[in-house]
Amino acid sequence: SPANDSADPRVRQNSKQREEELELIEQLRKNIESRLKVSLPSDLGAALTDGVVLCHLANHVRPRSVPSIHIPSPAVPKLTMAKCRRNV
Repeated sequence: SPANDSADPRVRQNSKQREEELELIEQLRKNIESRLKVSLPSDLGAALTDGVVLCHLANHVRPRSVPSIHIPSPAVPKLTMAKCRRNV
């Protein structure tokens, strides 16, 4: 019955899939942190949005593959969408 979601195999499957996705995201976050020797927030998506971490990761894997990285500054802590797109 709809009142008992735990009896619905689709709900259990979605829950298990979500759990696995969260575990994979956490593994990815730890992998990036260890390679770049940085700390990333628990919201990995937000941390990757401006492309800065991705550029550094690309340069770690293949040095000088990204020659120019737009990085936020204290004066302008958030990159423009154009600069984010250039990073990504």
